[in-house]
This record gives sequence, structure tokens and C-alpha cells, in this order.
Amino acid sequence: MLNTDVAERINRSLEFQDQERLAVCDFLDHKKLFYYFSHKKNPDAADRVKAYHQLGIDICWRFERRRTKRVGLLKQLVEKYTLRNQQFDLLTQTELTREFDDFAEQQKLFAPYTYLAMSVPGCLNPVHYSLGLENFREQMYVDLIEFERIFDRLSENLYLRAKRFAAHNFGNIFFIMDTLANDQGLIFSQQFLKMSYLPRVKKAIVPLKQKNIKVILHSPGNISEIIPELIEIGINGIHPVESSSGMDSGMLRKRYANSLLLLCGISLAGKKDEILECTKRIIHSCTHLRGYFIGSSFGINNSVELKDIFSFYTAIKEYL
Repeated sequence: MLNTDVAERINRSLEFQDQERLAVCDFLDHKKLFYYFSHKKNPDAADRVKAYHQLGIDICWRFERRRTKRVGLLKQLVEKYTLRNQQFDLLTQTELTREFDDFAEQQKLFAPYTYLAMSVPGCLNPVHYSLGLENFREQMYVDLIEFERIFDRLSENLYLRAKRFAAHNFGNIFFIMDTLANDQGLIFSQQFLKMSYLPRVKKAIVPLKQKNIKVILHSPGNISEIIPELIEIGINGIHPVESSSGMDSGMLRKRYANSLLLLCGISLAGKKDEILECTKRIIHSCTHLRGYFIGSSFGINNSVELKDIFSFYTAIKEYL
């Protein structure tokens, strides 16, 4: 069970209510940071969670699945650029149960000071990342019928995960991982997204919408062009809101008011002063702290200096 203050902070942000402190949402994958808090060279899952608690992270947005033989075969299949990839198969009930049992176990580890949200692959990422973007585009036009079948299976997997999540008391935040854009804008045509992608996602998330679970699309890049359509099919928020890609959290807040949750988006790749200035600007641009969750763009990995991580989290506390 979550700490009362943490749960209230998260829920008030989800409902666009005023509050004194922003909810913090992030993902950590930093060996030196884990060592700093655990003093262990090989920290286990419980040790890694300590870093979340010490930094005051309210939400971990990424659920790390355990590797299985099925996933292990993926690397070999990916290298062959084949459409006959096991990752495109329908999930079995055994696989689904194993995945959610693992999620429940991990969620208990993060409690009571951090909520572990569910994050699942959407209808595009498994194919996009397996084939590579250019190969994906080329093969899609060569074998459109097979791609439609793959999209159907992936959307069914999304539906099965959404249904299982909605049927249990796992909380009210569900991330869909699909890359729709880069820094220049959408990497797929709006026609393709409107005809093939959005209808499938809308159908898949019905169990979540019925339980008022907030659905967050995780996509890098500038997805501004497609935001109205995302809201229309039931997407409640976007992650991350990358300022480096031209996504302005202040402008988005003004335009979409209480219809779109904005999560994270601060790059820790720059100099310390740049990071702090960006943090301050974003906090001040989100009027009354409604519907915004602060955090780094894609999580904190080993490329980020330890001192910059502490500067960032100190700044969050100082500016709020």
C-alpha cells in the first residue's frame, strides 16, 4: 500500500487539482547511484528501490520484465529482419499470468513511497524496433496484409494486458510504449496513424477506460500534430514532453488545460546550469502545478554524472 501523502500527491495530479508539490515521475538505471545508496556493487531489486525512495520519486514509469527464453530468441530473430518474430505472437495465458505476477511482486517492493506503474509495448514498437524504421516502412508497403495481421496480434496483446491490469488492484496509471515521432515530428503519416494505429489502440484500452485508469502514451519526439486525435481515442497523457524536440509544456498546458496530463521531459544531458534553468522554467510554466509530473526525459542512465542527478533533484525540492 502506498504512503498516504504519496498517493494523494499522485491522485491530485492525475485529476488536475491544485497542490503544493509536484509529483515526481522517473526511471533509474544508474550503477553509481544504486551503489551510493546501497553500498553494494551488485545491488538487488530491493536495494535499487532505495534510490527511488531517497530521491523522493513518487512514480517509476517503467516496469522491467524478466528475460525469458522467448525474449532470448528475439535477438537472433531481429538480426535476420524477419516478420516471423515470436515477439509478434499472441500472448498465452501462462505468459500473461507470469508477467503480471512478476509485476505485482515488483510493485510491492516499490511501496510504500514509490508507485510502480505498468508499462507495456504498444502496436508499433515491437515491429519498429525489430526491423528498424526504414526497413519497417519498406516492408509495410511490400507486405501490407501481413503487417495488418501483425498489428492485429499486437493490439490484441495490448488489450489482454489492459484487461488483466483493469481486473486487479494495480493502481490507476498504465503506460503504452510506442514511438510515433522524432525531434522533427511524426515518423509515420497521419493517414497511417488515423487509419491503422489509433483505432486499434482505442479498442485495446476499453477495459482501462471503463475503470477510469489513466492511459499514458510514452513516445519520444514531437507528437504535437497528433495530440488532438490521441485525446479523442482516450489517451489521458503523454510522456515525455521533450523541450529539446520542441514540445513546450507551458503552451501545451494552456492549449489542452485539463484534458491532457504532461509527464517529465527534462534532459539531463546538458550542463548543470542548463539543467537547473530548464527545471525552474518548466515548474513555473505549469500554472498551479495541475496535471504535470516532473522528471527526466527517458530516465537516468549511466551516462548522467552523479552530481548532476543530485543537483536536479535538489532543484526540484527548492523550486517547488
